[in-house]
Amino acid sequence: MIRIKDLLTEITLGSIAPYATQFVWSTYQVMGQTYYDSEFDADGRRIEMTMTPIDPQQEAAEYIFVFKTPDKWGTTSYSHSASSAVGQLDYLRLIRTVGEAILDFCTQYAPDSIDISGDDGDSDMRSKKTRIYAALLQHNASRLAQAGYTFLRRGNSLWIVRKQAYDATGIDTPDNPDM
Repeated sequence: MIRIKDLLTEITLGSIAPYATQFVWSTYQVMGQTYYDSEFDADGRRIEMTMTPIDPQQEAAEYIFVFKTPDKWGTTSYSHSASSAVGQLDYLRLIRTVGEAILDFCTQYAPDSIDISGDDGDSDMRSKKTRIYAALLQHNASRLAQAGYTFLRRGNSLWIVRKQAYDATGIDTPDNPDM
């Protein structure tokens, strides 16, 4: 018997082809907050992705990332049990594509942090998703570092966080290679 955890310790996703490699992020405003949406096709199913700002009162650009698959009722859902894509999509290709989209967003918009914790109506599935995402980030940490990010795990929360480089005055200087 092969356990998914054992497989994940061997996976870097480098050899898995993503469903898409280019993403167009559209923006819209709600009460002064900018939201970002993108989508891609995965074996004939539309996958929707959203970056939702966390707190408009805060100066930091912090987002919550969610991707949704088609559900059984003709709309979309982030819940595994409601998804009509279960068994219809290559999950590792899907995760690889979502990872590429998140890195693309980081490169284009340089957010301070993104909450990428697994989300699901089922708490066990939510924890399982977060563990899978954490394992994959661990094995792809060098790609995150190249983009200027790292990841932090706190309980059931998983964050991608931009590395800060401060000079002697305390000013963030991310473009200075000496910092």
